[in-house]
Amino acid sequence: MNVNDLPTSDPEGTIPVAEATRLTANWRAYLQVSKQAFATHAFLLPIIDFKNILQYNPDAEGIRAYIGLDDANDPTSAKMILVPVVNGQDVCYLPKPPGASLGDDDDDTSNTYDVSTTCPPECPDKSPLNGG
Repeated sequence: MNVNDLPTSDPEGTIPVAEATRLTANWRAYLQVSKQAFATHAFLLPIIDFKNILQYNPDAEGIRAYIGLDDANDPTSAKMILVPVVNGQDVCYLPKPPGASLGDDDDDTSNTYDVSTTCPPECPDKSPLNGG
């Protein structure tokens, strides 16, 4: 991206880095004090998830993020699941093409995304949002 293409003010939806740093520090402090086994500080969400959500859901007004566990007894197996939202409703499946037969959920094309990785263990060394 060319530096001349960058905005000259904060884009819509952003918050100041200092505020984000304060919020993430509060989360880490809470985890330390609460002694909760859930110690995830962040999720790395691949850009392809967002590209596909935008491509296949042009009418979406947002993305709902759910926290899930790969192993119901292991809070360190956390996952972030992303679902586009249209008219306030999760759109978990892509619409069927015209003329396609209606089948069960196994026949439907998923519109639910998760290729996330957690921090820890995969954390940036020098991010102010990670205490670095």
